Amino acid sequence: MKVIKSTIFKRRKCEFGNFELIPENGWKISQSFIDFESRLLVVSESDENEENWIDTGFGSRTIPNKEHKIDTKTGDILTFKEWSKYFSYETTELISEDEKFKLITTRVYEPERNSDGIKEKLIELNSDRELSSSDSIAFRKEKRENLLESLYRQEREILKRKAELDAIPTLATFFEQEYEKLTQGEIILDYFNSEFLFKLVYNKSSFELYKVHSKYQYNLEWDSLNYKTFNSFKTIQNFADEFLNDKDWFLNHTAFNRKQDGSKTNQLLKKFVVDYFNSIREKHNFTFEEYNKIQQWENHFYEHDSVKPKEYKQYCANCKEQVSYSPRYPKHICNNCSSKTITDENGIELSFSNIGMSGGLRIEYKKDGEIIKEDTSQWQKLCFIEGKRFIATEARFGGIVIQTEK
Repeated sequence: MKVIKSTIFKRRKCEFGNFELIPENGWKISQSFIDFESRLLVVSESDENEENWIDTGFGSRTIPNKEHKIDTKTGDILTFKEWSKYFSYETTELISEDEKFKLITTRVYEPERNSDGIKEKLIELNSDRELSSSDSIAFRKEKRENLLESLYRQEREILKRKAELDAIPTLATFFEQEYEKLTQGEIILDYFNSEFLFKLVYNKSSFELYKVHSKYQYNLEWDSLNYKTFNSFKTIQNFADEFLNDKDWFLNHTAFNRKQDGSKTNQLLKKFVVDYFNSIREKHNFTFEEYNKIQQWENHFYEHDSVKPKEYKQYCANCKEQVSYSPRYPKHICNNCSSKTITDENGIELSFSNIGMSGGLRIEYKKDGEIIKEDTSQWQKLCFIEGKRFIATEARFGGIVIQTEK
């Protein structure tokens, strides 16, 4: 890269000073910023010739890159010897104000990058245990957060989130809050089946169910529909008991939102719906296709942080122990079950991992604990745990998920 400075005969200027940045032929400037600590200009240029890009083996490539440090006052490209005068390369130790931690920091020159890095260790003083370490780039546009600052920030965020979660109501409390909000004539639920449209309305301390013979369409003329009274319930519990009594209610009926602005109607029924589906998830008496309908109903009542996350329950598809709620994988098994012996249909032991950082499914076949074969050609694999059939696949955001076959 060249820096062409202004002369009395020709003025040159960029956003950083009276000079122009000219990348090497075949290269381009990919990044430029003022370093927060030194106020030096840091410029990176990258090779545009794809033939020079390096295949990492994980479905991605590394682009050759060069980094330059420039004095904006003079326009000079600095060598390490020149820019090193702006920094200290001595190891420093910082004790936290509460005297619980020690941060050890060293700035180092990395000749392979022609740049500097920061090496850190965070030590717990009471036990002399290393809590964490990092090796990061030194030149930054924004102030760098060290390991000690990161630790305290994370602790503050955890406390803040805990306070937020503590303030979120349970399903029971949420139900009480929604009941108190009821207004005369309010629609509690709009839903339909193959023949009728239904609406449940709060009316004079009771709940009236109306229906009309009509197919659901998004652009229906609602005012022209002649709803007739179909049933009446003294309490919302009475309606829920009757409506949910049919085990196929969520398959035969679909909820919809009539409000044009997308806002939710009163969610009085949320408690009953979530409790019902929690019971189904515990018994695992649903198919993947049926779970799509379950999700439609739960999404109809979903509002971010309206109830505590733990109110949504899910259970291991093998041992039935409670696991983290994961609507994307409703039949996944727990960590304990996934650590059990896994075999293929011939009894050969299997283990699974991602192919690389980009994901993929790697299947390892083992004999006496030793890998005898690897396979990366499949996107899913039938496997057996304690004689039961499961399917292993790569998870959407990395890792492996094992679910029942059906």
